[in-house]
Amino acid sequence: MSNEEMNEKMEFIVEQQAQFAADMKDLREFQAQDGNLLKEQYRMLSDAVITVVGLVGSLTQAQARADDRINVLTQAQTRTDDRINVLAQAQTRTDESFNLLAQAQTRTEERLNIFINVVERHISGNGGSENRA
Repeated sequence: MSNEEMNEKMEFIVEQQAQFAADMKDLREFQAQDGNLLKEQYRMLSDAVITVVGLVGSLTQAQARADDRINVLTQAQTRTDDRINVLAQAQTRTDESFNLLAQAQTRTEERLNIFINVVERHISGNGGSENRA
């Protein structure tokens, strides 16, 4: 191998080394930018996760409050149902009493009519005999 060939090979190697160094520099810059971008994305993602966790916590609390309210409403509905049942029973008793009263009224009217007839007959019979005496 001659000096000139040796110089060409060394020059080629030096150029390759320079290109390699330039490429490495570009890669480091890209990696630094990429690292910064990843850090920013990680921060944003962390913030989003914290926000979601907070929302889930708020939803859980709201659901617990809603469940409590539903339980209160269920209890109130049960009390209302009980009161309506009591009222229905009272209405049934009132209806029965009214029916008994109506029956008693009918019997009273019948007896009163009989009494009126007796009195009318008595008056009619006495009025005629008093006139004769």
